[in-house]
Amino acid sequence: MTRIVRREQFSEQTFLWEVDAPDVAQAAEAGHFVMLRLDEAGERIPLTVADFDRERGTVTVVVQALGRTTREMRDRYAAGDHFADFVGPLGLPQHIEHAGHVVLVGGGLGVAPVYPQLRAFKQAGNRTTCIVGFRHRELIFWADKLREWADELIVCTDDGSFGRAGFVTAALKDLIERDRPDLVVAIGPMPMMQACTETTRPFGVATKVSLNTIMVDGTGMCGSCRVTVGGEVKFACVDGPDFDAHQIDFRELLARQKRFKAQEQEANADLDHVCSLEELLVKQGKRTYKKYSALERTQVPMPEREPHERAQTFDEVNLGYDWAAALRESERCIQCVKPTCIEGCPVRIDIPRFIRHLLLRDLESAVDAIYDSSPFPSVCGRVCPQESQCEAQCVLVKAKMQPVAIGRLERFVGDFAAQRPVEPPKVDKPLGRVAIVGSGPGGLAAAADLVKLGAEVTVYEALHVIGGVLRYGIPSFRLPRDIIDREVNRLRDGGVKFETNKVIGKTFRIEQLTGDMGFDAVFVAAGAGAPSFLGIPGESAGQVYSANEFLTRVNLMGGDRFPYRDTPIGLGQRVVVIGAGNTAMDCLRTARRLGAAEVRCVYRRSEAEAPARVEELRHAKEEGVVFSFLHAPVEILLDEAGDVRGMKAQRMALGEPDARGRRSPVPLDEFVEFACDTVIYALGTKANPIVGRATQGLALDKRGYIVADETTQATNLRGVFAGGDIVTGGATVILAMAAGRRAARAIGHWLQHGRADWPPAPAEAAASPQPETLTP
Repeated sequence: MTRIVRREQFSEQTFLWEVDAPDVAQAAEAGHFVMLRLDEAGERIPLTVADFDRERGTVTVVVQALGRTTREMRDRYAAGDHFADFVGPLGLPQHIEHAGHVVLVGGGLGVAPVYPQLRAFKQAGNRTTCIVGFRHRELIFWADKLREWADELIVCTDDGSFGRAGFVTAALKDLIERDRPDLVVAIGPMPMMQACTETTRPFGVATKVSLNTIMVDGTGMCGSCRVTVGGEVKFACVDGPDFDAHQIDFRELLARQKRFKAQEQEANADLDHVCSLEELLVKQGKRTYKKYSALERTQVPMPEREPHERAQTFDEVNLGYDWAAALRESERCIQCVKPTCIEGCPVRIDIPRFIRHLLLRDLESAVDAIYDSSPFPSVCGRVCPQESQCEAQCVLVKAKMQPVAIGRLERFVGDFAAQRPVEPPKVDKPLGRVAIVGSGPGGLAAAADLVKLGAEVTVYEALHVIGGVLRYGIPSFRLPRDIIDREVNRLRDGGVKFETNKVIGKTFRIEQLTGDMGFDAVFVAAGAGAPSFLGIPGESAGQVYSANEFLTRVNLMGGDRFPYRDTPIGLGQRVVVIGAGNTAMDCLRTARRLGAAEVRCVYRRSEAEAPARVEELRHAKEEGVVFSFLHAPVEILLDEAGDVRGMKAQRMALGEPDARGRRSPVPLDEFVEFACDTVIYALGTKANPIVGRATQGLALDKRGYIVADETTQATNLRGVFAGGDIVTGGATVILAMAAGRRAARAIGHWLQHGRADWPPAPAEAAASPQPETLTP
């Protein structure tokens, strides 16, 4: 958890948080950004670093309350409060040099991230001019801070209520004509940065802009933040956020920024409803707040398995409410002044109180209200005879209506409220200290073996949950989340320590782990991660996902429960998935579960060459997926608004086998169009560049993967091992686990022999006894 040290409100919509984040503060530079998440149900949002104090260990962000998350930040958090995740610093810092005359332009919220860059350019010996723009006088902030580092400060207001009247672009043009700058840096809303770019373009003045694009992870994994710069696709989170403004395709970028507009409007409407309920039920303390005529007369039905299915399975018959059903049923509770339902409950659960918290989407407080009286909401919600107890006393019965389904709501709260974390035990007399980068299958396998050998193991995970690809890449219908939780908790009980939201290569470098932080060895199991695209026309449309982004939004961020969770996922009715591997099958089957009416797999080879398991192909067919084999995508078709309307594909035939024995596809002079609303790329991954770029001297192959010995997983750097997809490229879970166990054996052998020789002798390491895996 991260603590808010200071909060300052600039206007109704704009506010400042200074947060206690010493790790981020130590590594932060001008131009960096962070990813913030409020709670377990929250989305990850990017925020530019507005300031940092290395001595105090704090980082400052300035926020404008526009969407659901930022409005919640404004309304529900104060100084001293804690929130879930604060990850960074991310991106590349601004390249600060002695350029001469540097002009920094900030618009609205962009004024905040202008400040650290202005300070850095001034400290580098530049003459600085700062132009900032606000809609009116009341929105102005930080003018004194900017004036401290600016040789000239020009404040513009749209309405002329302070300073110069008009937009920053007019002031920028006048300045160029009278005192030509050597460099312009513009930060603010996308249209403002585009306008500044077009202002400087005719004069040939070098211009940079900072892109705060839509992203999920901020580490280069999802590809959501891609932008075309100079004809090349870049990822703002790892290649930026600062780019040469004159090379950016702003038209494409602005279209992509609108990709979740409809979902955001839906979320804001839901938040407005929650806020009105909070005002009425909490702040005003209103009770019996609804008239009977406004209520549904009958309970919301709870789904159950069909009779023919339940006769053949031991799976639960009653399937329970989902978010929509639970909230709809909770709206039937009028929050009585004299709640007779409590009298009907043998343990006297404060029923209106827990339903009130459910109405406000606060499941943790709802389950706490039940825990005050009963420790088993999930059990009692299933087996208690509510119909003759609490529900029999519901006032709706007297109004000749069905009572509130209290038991079903209790079950829902017990099932869906977040479980409390378990603290791992300490390890006595460790063999040595080992840091593991990544909590995917390779990292977890290595951790399990190393802790059994007596090592003190800490696993660093860039995301906010443990499990890596097991968590974000594999859907729950193939790998239930409770299985992952059980295994991770077992490792915790065995002594493994976990650190989430730590991006190795950003928050910490490998050199820091083996240096100041005192680790004897490091095992890099970061995965491949970065998605691949075809480079065909139309693929930058907002409705084009990488498999990583699509599955992460669903598996990790709860996009399938939007808007009751914060992360949106928009599909439409027709989805095309490119590729036929196991990940493609996961995407296809997930899209069906999200409600897409038509889901199509497009693959340039035949079914016989498809890399997916036969079982996965069969399951996809059984679930209604359409397969178009021997078709290669050549263009994603867009409508006038820049949204996906279809895909153009070229028919293929099979030619001679390639080097791997698979028959190569040969294009035919035939084309077909598939109507679709969404396209998902499932074409494998590339090496994530973060660790490789940040680790000086680490040997990489020509594709950017880490070079490691096949037996010991040792790299060319002393004490650094690597394995899994970051070494081999995208492979399978079991292969990554095997690499982790090989690395653990070699690390254990090396530590046991006093870290004497490097690299470890493969034969000796392989002969070293391998520990048994942790058992329950």
